[in-house]
Amino acid sequence: MRQVKLSKLVLNEFQGGNFTLSANGEDTFIFGENASGKTRLVSAFTWLLFGKDALGRSDFQIKNLDAQGEPEHNLQHSVEAVLQIDGEAITLKKTLSEVWQKKRGSTKATFTGHTNEFYIDGVPTQKKLFDEKVAEIAGSEETFKLLTSPTVFPNLPWQKARTILLEVCGDISDADVIASDEKLAPLPNILGKKTIDDLRKIITVRRTEINKELSMIPVRIDENRLSLPDVTGIDRGEAEKEIQHFETSLNDAKLRLQGVDSGGAIADLSKKLQGLNADLRKTEDAHRSESLSILNRLNQQISETETWVNVSRRRTNAIEGELKGKNGSLESTEATLVRAREKWISIDEETLRDTVVDTCPACGQSLPTERVQDAREKALASFNSSKAERLKETNDKGMSLKEQKERLTGEIDALKMEKKILDENITVTESELKRVIEDRNTLKHSSEDFSGVQNRTELLDEIEDMESQIKTEREGKTQDIEKIKGEISTLQTVLFAAKDKVDMFTRREQGERRIEELKIIEKQLSAEFEKLEQELFLTELFIRTKVSMLSERINSKFEIVKWKLYDVQVNGALSECCVATVNGIPFDAGLNSGGRTQAGMDIIRTLQRHFQMKAVTWVDNREGCTEIPSMECQVISLYVSPDDKKLRVETVGKG
Repeated sequence: MRQVKLSKLVLNEFQGGNFTLSANGEDTFIFGENASGKTRLVSAFTWLLFGKDALGRSDFQIKNLDAQGEPEHNLQHSVEAVLQIDGEAITLKKTLSEVWQKKRGSTKATFTGHTNEFYIDGVPTQKKLFDEKVAEIAGSEETFKLLTSPTVFPNLPWQKARTILLEVCGDISDADVIASDEKLAPLPNILGKKTIDDLRKIITVRRTEINKELSMIPVRIDENRLSLPDVTGIDRGEAEKEIQHFETSLNDAKLRLQGVDSGGAIADLSKKLQGLNADLRKTEDAHRSESLSILNRLNQQISETETWVNVSRRRTNAIEGELKGKNGSLESTEATLVRAREKWISIDEETLRDTVVDTCPACGQSLPTERVQDAREKALASFNSSKAERLKETNDKGMSLKEQKERLTGEIDALKMEKKILDENITVTESELKRVIEDRNTLKHSSEDFSGVQNRTELLDEIEDMESQIKTEREGKTQDIEKIKGEISTLQTVLFAAKDKVDMFTRREQGERRIEELKIIEKQLSAEFEKLEQELFLTELFIRTKVSMLSERINSKFEIVKWKLYDVQVNGALSECCVATVNGIPFDAGLNSGGRTQAGMDIIRTLQRHFQMKAVTWVDNREGCTEIPSMECQVISLYVSPDDKKLRVETVGKG
């Protein structure tokens, strides 16, 4: 287990002045009135190691303050500590200095910030190496503070404190809890892959649902009983015989009505009327069919004509494009032909310039006449040959351009003629197309006009006459029809009454079956509720067993503090918590100052054993506690002493 003790702490211009604490690794008592600088020692120690004061603030005031509360400048502030790490001394030092710089053009330096310097055993070092050395000595800042102040752990959020306790003392597995009580043996099968909390939530929801359903079942049973039809005095068999009798009589009456309404002369007349209507439909259908045939031919003709017009218009548009291109080519060809003619004339007008010399360029003597003449003839022959060749070449090019011009002119004339013919044909065709469309539209409207259809008028007259004869025949049988209709109405009423009697038996049977179903459901729900109650009891037994085991395990690690790890809620369920108590009094609810200090030291003692570090512990407000637990580490106690205007230090030996 690592031992970290404080031998000496030297404050230079730190929060009001200088002070040297010589503790020599022993338990130390420091006495002073309020505001005499006791807490300053703790802040100096934590600032040296972690850059924070005793309250955990990193932006606290380090500098000395004047009477107006303003910081004094141009001072170097430092804290130096000599620590014993497992008996080996190490010196750590940190300084804070102001930075003053002269701006360009100014003779006066201005304050621009601060700088820190770090030392290990008197040797300047980088902050990174200094922090690594502190971490090597103290571990993490969070853990070191837990081991050096009795107020840190009790003031942690309860969730964090609970987590640390479980790390220190070890949690208890569900399997261990279940194995501790044979009553919990069925729980694993009930849980499956669910947690205890999940199972309790499921049970709670389902119990609520079942209670709601059970409360409604008696109401539903009563509703079904009240709705059961009363069949007292009704013979079901007689009612069924009545139904058969009335149905037979009703069918017979309907057949008689149909015979009166459509039999005899009316039947013959109705048959003839059907034949006339069929002839009328046949005549109108023939008219429609003929109109449709003509309409289809006209539509086909219109479609073909429109297609030809569209194709022809596309061709005239293409011709216009071709004409534009060929006219451009023709203009270019004519311009090139003009240049070729001008070139031919220019070549034809060329004459030989005599460049033959008749004296020797070396000696200046006249050359022989024959030689000079021969040279002139050769030069003339070469000139004439070249000229003739260039004239021929230019002439050939001109002839080719002339042929190209004639070809382009012919193609342009042909395209113009084609376009003219197409434009004339389009005009004529569009005029004809307009006439055909008008004919088609006229035919559309006339296809349902039967006024000119042969024999149709005669058929309509015959149909009207036939309908009149049927009406006359029916009017003569009105009395018989009304009598049969009255008989049918009476039979329908008594038939309905007979069916309603039989229906009452059916509805009663259905109601009685529903009541029995509800009773079965009630028994099933009650059984399920009892099963859930047993499962809920098992979960509560599990939780209480775990609470007992866990509390016993954790509390065994402490001598003074006992831990409350669960709260009992109104509904009997348990909720997690983490409350330190001394003699049953919660740490932050009624426990006096001395009790809180003792509890904090007891917690530190357990944590130091767990983290394997006996670190120097600072106890503020020590005057409130007459006695602290026996500690295995160095303890520095800070006492409020009104008689000590300046700090007074006493050390006591410790084995």
